[in-house]
Amino acid sequence: MNNTSLLNKARKELEIAKVHAEHDGKTAKGARQTAIAAKKKLKQIRKLVKFTRKVARKAEDQAEISIEKLEQARARVEKLEKRARKKARKQKKSPAVNAPATASPDKKAAPQSKTTIAKPKAAPAKTVRPAIKKKVRVARQPLPLTVAETVVAQESLPSSDATLGDGKI
Repeated sequence: MNNTSLLNKARKELEIAKVHAEHDGKTAKGARQTAIAAKKKLKQIRKLVKFTRKVARKAEDQAEISIEKLEQARARVEKLEKRARKKARKQKKSPAVNAPATASPDKKAAPQSKTTIAKPKAAPAKTVRPAIKKKVRVARQPLPLTVAETVVAQESLPSSDATLGDGKI
C-alpha cells in the first residue's frame, strides 16, 4: 500500500473516532445531568418527607392536647350539672324557706299540715370514662382511623397492593 491510501484510511478512522467520541461525550454529559437531577430530586424528597413527619408530629401533639382539653371540659360540665341537680333538689325540699312570711298579727297561726317531700327523679346513670394516663412514647404511632376513614383510604389506593417496597421512605 502506498502512503496516500494509508493516509486516507487513517483520516477515515480519525473521523469515525471523532464521531464516536462526540457521541460518547454527549451520553456521559446526559448521564451526569440525570444523576445531578436525581440527586436534587432525592434531596427534595428527603426534605419533603422530613417536613411531613414534622407536621404529622405537631398534629399528633395538638390532637393529644385537644383530647385532654375535651376531657377537662367534659369533667367540668359533669361537675356543674351535678351541682345544678343538687341545688334543684335542695330547692324542692324546702319550699317554706323561699315563701314570704305574711302572717297577720291578729289571727292565730294555722297548724301546718305535714307535707310529703317528693323524691327526686333518678339521676341519669353516670358514665364511667377511663382515667387518662400519661404515656411515655418512644416512637410516634399514627392516630387510629375510624371505619369511614379506613374505607376511604383503601378505596383511594391506586392498586390492590397497599404496601410500597418495604414501607420505609
